[in-house]
Amino acid sequence: MTSDEGYVDNGETYNAGKAPSRMNWLYVFAIGLGFFTTGVSWSVYNSYLPADFLPTFIIGDLQNTIIGAIMVLDNAFALFMQPYIGAHSDKTRTRWGRRMPYIMVGIPIAATFFTLIAYGWAVGSFWLMFAMITIFNIAMAFYRAPVVALMPDLVPTEHRSKANGIINLMGGIGAIFAFAVASQIYKTRSPAVAAFLGVTVDQSGPVLTFLTTSVIMVLSLIVLFVTVKEPEVPPPDSTRPKEMGILEAIRQVSFAEDKSAIAMLFAILMWFFGYNAIETWFTKYGNEVLGFSTPDASFLLNGIALSFVLFAVPAGAVAGRIGRKNTILSGLVIMIGSLVALWVVTDYWTILGILAVAGVGWALINVNSIVMVWQMLGQERLGAGTGLYYLASMSAAICGPLLAGVIFDLTSIATLYPVSIGFLVVAFVFMISVRTGEVHDTAVID
Repeated sequence: MTSDEGYVDNGETYNAGKAPSRMNWLYVFAIGLGFFTTGVSWSVYNSYLPADFLPTFIIGDLQNTIIGAIMVLDNAFALFMQPYIGAHSDKTRTRWGRRMPYIMVGIPIAATFFTLIAYGWAVGSFWLMFAMITIFNIAMAFYRAPVVALMPDLVPTEHRSKANGIINLMGGIGAIFAFAVASQIYKTRSPAVAAFLGVTVDQSGPVLTFLTTSVIMVLSLIVLFVTVKEPEVPPPDSTRPKEMGILEAIRQVSFAEDKSAIAMLFAILMWFFGYNAIETWFTKYGNEVLGFSTPDASFLLNGIALSFVLFAVPAGAVAGRIGRKNTILSGLVIMIGSLVALWVVTDYWTILGILAVAGVGWALINVNSIVMVWQMLGQERLGAGTGLYYLASMSAAICGPLLAGVIFDLTSIATLYPVSIGFLVVAFVFMISVRTGEVHDTAVID
C-alpha cells in the first residue's frame, strides 16, 4: 500500500496521517471519560492535600512555602514526562493503537496510588504519603498527553473546538464530583466505614473520598477501552512528514518565522500560573481569610466547575463564530474582571456566583487553547503539539504553587487575587500577538 492510500478500520476508511472526515460523537464522549479521570483526581488532590493532609506534618513560618514546594516536586515528573510521551506516542504502533497502551497502563496505577496517598496520611507517615504522591503523579503524567491526543486522531480540525468542549465538559463533571460529592463524602465519620477501611473514625471520610475517586477512574477506563477503537495508521516512513520529538518541536517553534506558536505557549504558561494559584490555594484562602471551613471553602469551587461544565460546549461553538483567538481573549477579560470582584467580596453566596462567572471565562480559554496549538503544529504532529501544550501548562503547575507560596509567606495569603490577576494580564498581552491557529490556518513549521 502506498503512502497516499487509505487505511481501513472498523469499516471506515481513513487517509493516512489525516483525521477521519466524519465525527463519531460516542467516541468523543468516551475519550472524555479519560479526561474525566484527570478532572476528578486532580480536583480532590488539590482540594485536600494543601489544606488538610500536608499541614498535618508541616508547621511553622514557612508552611506555605514548603507545601508549595511539595505540590511542585510531584508535578516535576509531569513536566519532563508528558511532553516526551505525547511526542513519542505519535511514533507508537501496537495492536491496541498508539495512544491506548499508555492509557491502559497509566490509569490503573494512578488510581491505586491515589488511594494509597490517603492511607499514607492515615498511618501518620509523611514519607510514605510523599512516595505515594510521587508515584501517582508519574502514572498521571504517563497517560494524560496520549488521552488528550486521542481526540484529534479521530476528529477533523473543523470540529475540534466543539469536541474539546465535550471533553472538557467531562473533565468539569469530574471537578464537580470533587467539589460537590467528594466534599460531602469527606465529612463522613462512620465507625462502620472506618472498620471496613481499617482507619480511625476521623479518618474514614478522607480515605473513603480518595478510594471512591480511584474506583471511578478504573470504571471510566473500562468504558473507554471497550468503546474506542483507534484508526489504523501506517508505520513512520521517509515518504511521509516525519513525527518529531519534543526537543525538535521546541526548536522549530522557537525559530519559526511566525512566532504565533511561541507566543501562544507563553500565554498558556501565564494563564495557568493565574488559574493554578486559585485552584491550589483557594481552599486555604477561604479557611484563613474568609473564615470558612475547609469543606465549605472547597464547595465554593463548584461555582467555577459547574459553569465550566455548562459552557464548555458553547465555548467551542463561540469559537466557530468569532474565532478561537477572540474567544480566548474574551475569556481572559471575564476571568480578570471576576477576580477583581472577588478581591472585595466576602459574602459566601456572592463569591459562589462570581466564581460561576469566572468559570465561563475559563471555559472560553481552556476549550480553545490546545486546538490552536494542534493547528500550529499540524496533523502529523498531534502528540508533539499536545506535548508542547503540557510543557507550558505543567511548567506553570511546577512554578506557580511554589512562587505563590513564597509570595504569601512574604506578604499574606490575602494577596491571592492580585497575584492571579497579574498573571492573567500578562497572558492577555501574549495572546494579542498570536496571528494563526484558526480552523483553516496552516502549520507554522514545516
